[in-house]
Amino acid sequence: MRQYLLAVSLLAAASLPAAASPEEQPASGRRELGGHQFMVSHLIEDPFSVTSFGANFAFGVGQALGPRLDLSTFPPTIQQESKWYSYSTLVQQLDLTARITENLSLRAGLLAGVRQGASEGSALVVGSNVGISGILGVKGSVALGDSLRLSLSGQGAYGPRLNLLILQGLINAQKAGSFTAADLFQDRNAMSLVATAAAAWGVTPWLGFGLNVQYLHTKSEDISGSTQDGMAAAGSLELDARPLVHWLPLGADFSYRRTGAVGNGGLANQDEWSWGIYYTGRRDLMLGIEVDQVRGRLETELSAKQTMGWLNFRYYW
Repeated sequence: MRQYLLAVSLLAAASLPAAASPEEQPASGRRELGGHQFMVSHLIEDPFSVTSFGANFAFGVGQALGPRLDLSTFPPTIQQESKWYSYSTLVQQLDLTARITENLSLRAGLLAGVRQGASEGSALVVGSNVGISGILGVKGSVALGDSLRLSLSGQGAYGPRLNLLILQGLINAQKAGSFTAADLFQDRNAMSLVATAAAAWGVTPWLGFGLNVQYLHTKSEDISGSTQDGMAAAGSLELDARPLVHWLPLGADFSYRRTGAVGNGGLANQDEWSWGIYYTGRRDLMLGIEVDQVRGRLETELSAKQTMGWLNFRYYW
């Protein structure tokens, strides 16, 4: 009888699931620190080693400050006064991240964007821009306790850029004293490389912080096609209501990113800040909307300001 009870006890113990170690935690929990489930703005590179599929879609409107044109003449006459010209932009990004180990992940994706002048004279001053790039990246990360994670990553993007810059082409042609179609239309491949140091800190289940420092090396989209370098720093604050109010699975994210030049002729200064609302009811799903404000310069060197609305989706497994 004693042997029978012992056999039954051993069988029951073997059927129970083993406790997950930190290295073997469920995939849906690999973006959690200190009990906080990170939402991850599109402005922030996260330090997590996960397997996931993500899709980001954005539509925005903006204004660029350029010279006023007299459209009654041919070609249009450039005047001394300045004017704000409106434009619209559309961005789409798809990516797949594969977790190789607890500390290593790989990423591949596509990024496409379109910008088009949207008012009288805007097509001449702002121009048109179409681009698509393939993305490849690798990330190494490490957890420091239960609430802090750090990572170093590298990413490259390569693809064609099509630019129609009519006003800038006319200005350059006047300076050079000659005119060719290349002054107006650019058709070339562009490459960008980004190295990122990232950190995430889960303070409490309802509060988290993110931080990025990046070095950027990219081919400019201006008429000269020169190489440019820059540095960027970004930070985010996240609040999740669900740990405090169990029937309210919503979180909020506030992010800021600053980009500046390295050396003469580097990347133009740019400021971006955003706020977002996310659904936090499922650990394997990140779904939210974000609104961005961007201040900086276009590749035509025109000062610009724009507002973007983002739909962010990511599924983890």
